[in-house]
Amino acid sequence: MKALIVRDQTAALVREIAMDIGKAIVHHIDTMYPDAAAACPSTFRLSVRNSTYNEIMAAIKVNDEGQIIARLAKRKQQRRRSRAFYKKLRASP
Repeated sequence: MKALIVRDQTAALVREIAMDIGKAIVHHIDTMYPDAAAACPSTFRLSVRNSTYNEIMAAIKVNDEGQIIARLAKRKQQRRRSRAFYKKLRASP
C-alpha cells in the first residue's frame, strides 16, 4: 500500500512540474512579447499552458528509447507539415 501512495505522490508532483513549466512559458511570453500576447485571444495563455502540460505528460509516458526516438521524429515531421500548411494558408489571397 505504501508503494502505491508514493507512486501517486510522485505522479502528482510530475503533474505539478508539468503545469509549472506551462505557466513559466506563458510568463515568458507575457514578459518578453507583451504586444504579441496582448494581440492574442483571451484563451491564448490557457491554450499555451495546457498544450505544454499535455506534451510533457504525453512524453513521459514513453519509456523505450526506440519509441522516444520515433515520437520525436514524428513530432518534428508534424510541426514541419503544420508550419508549411499555415504558411501556405496565410499566403493565400
